[in-house]
Amino acid sequence: MIAAGKNYQREADDIAALIRQRQPTADSLLDVACGTGLHLSHFRNSFAHVEGLELADPMRKAAITRLAGITVHAGDMSDFRLTRTFSAVTCLFSAIGYTRSVDELNQTIACLAAHLEPGGVLVLEPWFTPNQWISGPVDTGTAADGQRHVTRMCVSQQTGTTSTMTMHYLLGDTGTGIRHWTEEHTLTLFTDEQYLHAIQQAGLSDVEWLPGWRDQRPRIAAIKHRPG
Repeated sequence: MIAAGKNYQREADDIAALIRQRQPTADSLLDVACGTGLHLSHFRNSFAHVEGLELADPMRKAAITRLAGITVHAGDMSDFRLTRTFSAVTCLFSAIGYTRSVDELNQTIACLAAHLEPGGVLVLEPWFTPNQWISGPVDTGTAADGQRHVTRMCVSQQTGTTSTMTMHYLLGDTGTGIRHWTEEHTLTLFTDEQYLHAIQQAGLSDVEWLPGWRDQRPRIAAIKHRPG
């Protein structure tokens, strides 16, 4: 895995325990921006019913291939409408940072909250805040799989409240040689106050900042108000 040190099973188990501490009867989960379904492949062992939502078609197709029998919806996390609600909704791996403005952040969290049943738990892994972000350093990672070897180098920059990561990949494959390509990821640096306002505005309470797994990024948990 290029995401060096990322243990999807441990993270999924941690989140399942976190959810059950706040909602002991939780039996369903929606993972929004689920990518290729690596978290969902473990959530399915902790909840009776799980579903995913992913905008990028190649990732969604990979998730469908990995997760036989599990529905992975095509959709944008800022504007989707499913036919049911869930005991828990997750948005992990800092995918929320891809929202481009405070208004879009508010809209996205309102959409996540709309898919929670009363008493349901939202678990959000935010992107860095402006105070946490450091521009300039080069991050590297390597991975190997049989005859294939991958190296990634990433340089990070900042313009205002926008962070940009330019990732360079080298793939060496025995028999076919070496390929190189780049990807650019642009994420917004929201403040803790902006996350809190969006969560409370969406009708969620009991907001907690909890330790994360790496870097300075925490996790945020919140609960949807019950009627009355």
